[in-house]
Amino acid sequence: MFPVYKSQAAFDEEVSRQAMEATEQIIAEMGAEIHDDLIQRLSVLRLYLDRLHRAKGDAAATEALITSMSADFQDVVDSVRLISRRLMPVSMENDSLEQRIRTLCQNMERPGGGTIHFSQSGQELPVQERNAIHILRIIQELVNNAIKHSSAWHIEIRLSWNGPSLLVEVEDDGTAFAKLDDRISILKTKNNSLRMRSNILQAPITFSQGNRGLCARLIYTAPK
Repeated sequence: MFPVYKSQAAFDEEVSRQAMEATEQIIAEMGAEIHDDLIQRLSVLRLYLDRLHRAKGDAAATEALITSMSADFQDVVDSVRLISRRLMPVSMENDSLEQRIRTLCQNMERPGGGTIHFSQSGQELPVQERNAIHILRIIQELVNNAIKHSSAWHIEIRLSWNGPSLLVEVEDDGTAFAKLDDRISILKTKNNSLRMRSNILQAPITFSQGNRGLCARLIYTAPK
């Protein structure tokens, strides 16, 4: 059920408030990721430079430091690449929704960071571009949440078509069952970009206990 507003002004105010809250949340999450990951890695490289300066004249020590520094620099490159992939939309002309989700999964996977499994059943129907982007972003955020907050090793993305209706399921294996109730309660009340995108799609999103962890379900029906 969608809330009833007394006036157009009240509706516009609520939409603006939710949009700003979602924007601030995204900015905060990206800022935290850059600070916690990228900045720390760059700080390590700065320490390497100090150690190189102190080790000048010692060829063996210098060579060992350069080897370690090269490996850590590759980690920085991988971190920047991951952040840029999160910011870029997965949009390729003439690609089906299935192809775009497969590309999204490839972009989000990283060595040692778990595996994303994707499957689709039923006959896929064309999805309007703007709606396809919302579906992709919802899946992307659910996967990011599973990786970041539940330390999942396996994430399953399942698409099931039944005529014009599409069921999207994203399930992880990273959250202990004892903590699931608390996490589900938070997600149900959190007014974030997931909720806003599902409202735009008029597609309810629910969270429940899956076979091994948290399972998010989105039911989208293509407009006639």
